[in-house]
Amino acid sequence: MKKQGLHNPAVMAVASSPQGQKAIANTLDNANATVNATASIVKGVLKTGFFLGVGYFVYKKIFNGFSKLSEDRREKPSNISTGMAKNKAEAIFSAMYGFGNGFKSVKQNLMGVNHNGFIRIYNEFGQRKGINPLSKKMTMIEWFADQFNPSELMELRFLIPHFF
Repeated sequence: MKKQGLHNPAVMAVASSPQGQKAIANTLDNANATVNATASIVKGVLKTGFFLGVGYFVYKKIFNGFSKLSEDRREKPSNISTGMAKNKAEAIFSAMYGFGNGFKSVKQNLMGVNHNGFIRIYNEFGQRKGINPLSKKMTMIEWFADQFNPSELMELRFLIPHFF
């Protein structure tokens, strides 16, 4: 049977001396300080995570995370004005909103629009909510993916390449 405890007489002598008792007390104090510091750090990390989470939630609720695309300088300048882009965005939304998908109207509004013109329409469209009260806000490209079948999307890809 194995004996437990301190069996070395030298260790027993040091541990029972006043300096040994002081060293043991310092070790216990250091251990307690370490535990308290760790608990403090954990509390700080949890508070920071909580506030970051609340901040992200507020940002998503207020701004909904939509960021406009900037026009591509490598492509030709937009062939439509901002006003025309706004009108086209409204027409596209009206065509897709409600029953049916209004593909012909959407296609008609995108014909003849170049790369940067499409970016202007996309930015003017922004994010919009569907007819269903439980639906989330979607960008124009998300609306296209939601409303159109693959063959219709292929036709739109032919008109405006590299977007969807």
